[in-house]
Amino acid sequence: MVEHYFSNADTVQITVLGDGNINDTFLAQSAEQKLVLQRLNGHVFTDPHLLIHNLQQLSHHLQSRQRVARQGWQDAVLVPTLSGEASVQDTEGNLWRALSYIDRSLSLIKVETAFQASETGWALGHFHNMLTGLNVQKLKIPLPGFHHLSSYLKCYDEIGEAGQNSNKTLWCKEVISKERDRALALERAIKTGTIMQRVIHGDPKIANILFDQQTGKAIGIIDLDTVGPGYLQHDIGDCLRSLCNTGGEEGHRGDTTFDLELCEITLRGYFQEAAGLLTLVDREFIYEGIQAITFELGLRFFTDYLQGNIYFKCRNPKETLEKALVQFALFRDITDKEAQIRKIISTLNTMSD
Repeated sequence: MVEHYFSNADTVQITVLGDGNINDTFLAQSAEQKLVLQRLNGHVFTDPHLLIHNLQQLSHHLQSRQRVARQGWQDAVLVPTLSGEASVQDTEGNLWRALSYIDRSLSLIKVETAFQASETGWALGHFHNMLTGLNVQKLKIPLPGFHHLSSYLKCYDEIGEAGQNSNKTLWCKEVISKERDRALALERAIKTGTIMQRVIHGDPKIANILFDQQTGKAIGIIDLDTVGPGYLQHDIGDCLRSLCNTGGEEGHRGDTTFDLELCEITLRGYFQEAAGLLTLVDREFIYEGIQAITFELGLRFFTDYLQGNIYFKCRNPKETLEKALVQFALFRDITDKEAQIRKIISTLNTMSD
């Protein structure tokens, strides 16, 4: 595969890069350049050429913008083959693509400082700002039903009685039954046209923000397969969901809480960079975005567990069940702290006006 991107393919070193849930990702490096090579998961993305289309549109938009780079920010963009192709298909039918590599960077599984939280909020706001002007009509929805909670609930309802009823699975089913209507509040606003569709990242969790190894500042955002039509509330909510969970994404249900201080710091960083993108109505539905995306991810993990782990990569059969437990516990804590979270949003709204 490297011969399509490197003229000196025999000198290229290949190492596994990251531990993403979906695609297989590698760092390919020679003395001249470093590239991120990815084999797209055809089971998850049934039309991988659609992802290439979206990434071409995004890369062209980012590269065409005339701007002064801030704090060393680098865009991850599509790199064509030596012959100018956007992607390559291997002998087994898998689609591969290459992205520019953001050097001297690091990613975090869990936020460690208030500065990192602020930088994460800033990074998401910066990315949203850079997406301004990219026509949402040029992009296709990367996954059918993506961030459409009703679709995930329908799928769950069709297989919800599958699997053995342990205490853990029964608790998940109880949360879904009792909280599904509350979690659908954002979707109801979308259906009535209350909030507008934009281009979003789609998966801006803390692990997808890159930080400079020396300064600690945010310098990039990766995992762009989910960039497409959507709603800013989903992005903001997913960012806060992943960052403010004090127990971490890989933690345990009993250690899971939503940190209000980190929420305020992260949102402040976002508002400092992108408050102008949000209408008053957009801001009013930020809380609904936080609860919706947290419930959605818990539901997706749990459904995947019941289906035999066909979507998310996992090290053992019960890993997705444990992840579902964490997200549902986080959802419950978010709903318990609704008044405090809304107060934080309201205060920041007033300050940014």
